[in-house]
Amino acid sequence: MKKITKKYADFVSQNSAIVLVLSLVLTLIMFVGIQLMQTQDMNYEDMLPDDYDVIKAFSLISDDFGGTNSGTIVIEIDNNYVNSNEVKKVTEPILIRYSLLLETYLTNSNNVEEINGMGQIIEKQYGQIPNTQLEIETISKSFVGKSYVSEDESMLLIKITFDDEVESEEITNEISELINQIDKPAGIKISLSGEIFQDVIIKEQIGPDMNRTSMFSMIAIILILILIFRSVKGVALPLMTIIFGIMWTMGFLGLTGSGLSSMTSGAISMIMGIGIDFGIQVMSRYNQELKKNDKKAAMSKTLNGILVPILTTTLACLIGFRAMGLGELSVMAEMGIIMSYGVIFCMLAAITIVPSLLVILTKDKK
Repeated sequence: MKKITKKYADFVSQNSAIVLVLSLVLTLIMFVGIQLMQTQDMNYEDMLPDDYDVIKAFSLISDDFGGTNSGTIVIEIDNNYVNSNEVKKVTEPILIRYSLLLETYLTNSNNVEEINGMGQIIEKQYGQIPNTQLEIETISKSFVGKSYVSEDESMLLIKITFDDEVESEEITNEISELINQIDKPAGIKISLSGEIFQDVIIKEQIGPDMNRTSMFSMIAIILILILIFRSVKGVALPLMTIIFGIMWTMGFLGLTGSGLSSMTSGAISMIMGIGIDFGIQVMSRYNQELKKNDKKAAMSKTLNGILVPILTTTLACLIGFRAMGLGELSVMAEMGIIMSYGVIFCMLAAITIVPSLLVILTKDKK
């Protein structure tokens, strides 16, 4: 082990430019992977093992009854309207006609398997939408109608079952565009409900949430580096550990067809907190060795002295993260895998990018 670490340390110190170029080539490859990385949907059934009875039952229902990929259009009375000509109850004929129009358009969608709403129910009962509210209320207060109309007649539902292969973002955009195209009666508001529509909102929030948590972590790390090294180089170079480490992690996830979900996106901040330690170790030891040696000898002694401790720390982290997969929750195992990748790539950045930049940017002693 000592011979291997010494050979590597000597190679990096004597060929820092080559190591830097190779690291940048790896970065370009990983950058392609970043473009391929997608935000993954995370359903509750994904959190539990497939051999659980509840997951088996869920899969059985999906296979035999065409899936449970469903959503709901919610039509509500908007209490902000107070004029006399506004809709006051969802059982008014004008609103039922509007619901039937939405249901008819959605039936023609290739992504919709089945649609149920009061418009279709009432039209089937009377042959058309009655002009009197009393006839509509008779149906809405029946056993069937109570599934679509709230008791106080302030809310109306249109229930939709989608094709199993439909993309949540695609169908959400399609329905939103349809709602915007059809003139709706005054005094109502429309919203979408259901897991398939919630997935879109979650995806939209992952990016900003990751940015906020990552930014907060980065600011805290920079402040610590300023207190320790009190120089621009002392702050910038250790940061290369987590910058390149996270880039390589994200790229690797993209190249392997993996990605981040709403529940695993927080791993990035944790990787930053662990990975910066590698950069600090390299920088601190190099500053000590530089007091007695020229820059190449200092880097050789630095890597020769810290490689084993860094590898040991990495191994300990990997054992801990892999142990997260011993539990029953699948999401914890996925989190452990992502963090394992992050620690490995931060360690690699600390022993490649950081040492090569330190040697290149350090002036030779006279």
